[in-house]
Amino acid sequence: MTIWDKIYQNYKKTGENYNYTALKEELMPEFLKFVEGKEFKIKRALDIGCGSGKYLVYLKSLGFEVTGIDSSPTAVEMTKSKISPDADIICSDIYGYTLPHSRFGLIFSIATIHHGLKRQVRDAIKQIHLALATGGLFYITLPDNEGSAHWTSMVGHQEIEPGTRVPLIGPEKGLPHSSYTKEEIREMFADFTDLNMELISKKGRWIITGKK
Repeated sequence: MTIWDKIYQNYKKTGENYNYTALKEELMPEFLKFVEGKEFKIKRALDIGCGSGKYLVYLKSLGFEVTGIDSSPTAVEMTKSKISPDADIICSDIYGYTLPHSRFGLIFSIATIHHGLKRQVRDAIKQIHLALATGGLFYITLPDNEGSAHWTSMVGHQEIEPGTRVPLIGPEKGLPHSSYTKEEIREMFADFTDLNMELISKKGRWIITGKK
């Protein structure tokens, strides 16, 4: 059982969300603004770390064909219960899954893709580039290297490589959290165009958007 599956199972039993973005019911307003302000020629969306499926439900209501991927079997079941039993929701770690090439008009990952070593995150970004159709858009959040060091979940942590911290206590104990500087983000997303980076300092989080 993965760390996140334990978290989702506990959430189903107790309703305790640990103040995690993934477990809150409300949608990120910055994401809603991003989607509503764009025109998508290919209305096929992929959510990396789909959790309970709230973003996919929203996009489906806008006419998108939706796909999700999550490492938690419990989260996958929750998403399917909201969309349909045969929905295209994949139970897998994104770092060990090969995405189909040139398929999606929108790929997004909110508070998820940083849960790995930096080389794993970098490889995942390359996969996103390959999986986007030409002209497709992406929306990704990543922790700010300085701001995220003060997150509650990071109280008591070990830095296992520059910018990658592992909590030693709490629900995410043992789970790597990679965080980034603006320069690192610019380099990692160099293959994309129309790159935009916005730092939400009060949350210690970058919002990165762009196009293939």
